[in-house]
Amino acid sequence: MRKTGITLAVLGTGSIGMRHIGVLSALGARVIAVPARPERAAELAGQGLTSVRSLEEAKRIGAAGVIVCTDTSRHVRDCLEACGLGMAIFCEKPLAVSSKEAGKLGEIGSENVHVAYNLRFDEGIKKAFELSSGLGEVHYLGAECRSYLPGWRKGRDYRSNYSARAGEGGVLLDLSHEPDYINHFFEKPKSIAGMVRNTGSLGIAEEEIGSAVVEFAGGGMGTIALDYLSRRTTRRLVISCRKGEVEYDFVGKRIIVLKANGNKTFEVKREGDCLYEAEDREFLSVVAGGKRKKLATFIEAVDVLRIVDSWKKSSALGKKVRIEYAG
Repeated sequence: MRKTGITLAVLGTGSIGMRHIGVLSALGARVIAVPARPERAAELAGQGLTSVRSLEEAKRIGAAGVIVCTDTSRHVRDCLEACGLGMAIFCEKPLAVSSKEAGKLGEIGSENVHVAYNLRFDEGIKKAFELSSGLGEVHYLGAECRSYLPGWRKGRDYRSNYSARAGEGGVLLDLSHEPDYINHFFEKPKSIAGMVRNTGSLGIAEEEIGSAVVEFAGGGMGTIALDYLSRRTTRRLVISCRKGEVEYDFVGKRIIVLKANGNKTFEVKREGDCLYEAEDREFLSVVAGGKRKKLATFIEAVDVLRIVDSWKKSSALGKKVRIEYAG
């Protein structure tokens, strides 16, 4: 593999961090692993990885940027440290536990922060919106992501994962790809009537289910449905327009366009870590001086958090609320 000449640190070496390390190495970058637990550095070095005990040390030996893969509750603190070191930052989603928390970062170095909403790189979602653009005005948009939290990682107690923890877990933060791709490919909803529930079935601290109705300034409406309880994994997008409908099955990798004169099916190619590869490749380009194309900006990531915050507020108040965005 041709070397890029770029050195990046990966802060946090859980499953997502190790995934980024593998992808970046395959792309030709020099990677420095910075485990959240410093005592793990020797273990990683034993696996043949360059590993150090601090982000400052990674910077000192050449890291120009960092991919932050620590728990959500640490994201702002870790990004602030990276900002202080003058490093380019690519933070795993969500950027913070709330828009208020993210604001601490905005005061210092938000222009240098990118956030990993990698469904922006999915060709299926992009194509679904492109196909819908020829079908007239959008009446309804439906986005859903359903799966079973205990089945996510074999051999690991799901209750020890950040997804289950009080203050940083729950479906709204964990599955916030859906509101982000709606914002990115369509338009930001202006208001939301949302509900969240913790049924107690999983024994976790945060919400297991979230459902919301949103309104768009353009006149359409939509729904977003997220849950940790469904035994059958589903990720689906439906765009209903005046002249037809587009349905995208992310898991089945196919798009169906339904029109009065017949239906048409498109297969979507997506293999392995291609979404991680696409976002990591763009971040490498940004570090090398290139322009951002699809990576979420600080403001865009905060907009997602404002939707999440408004969703929770709506559920607590039992009524529709207006979403106040950062920009």
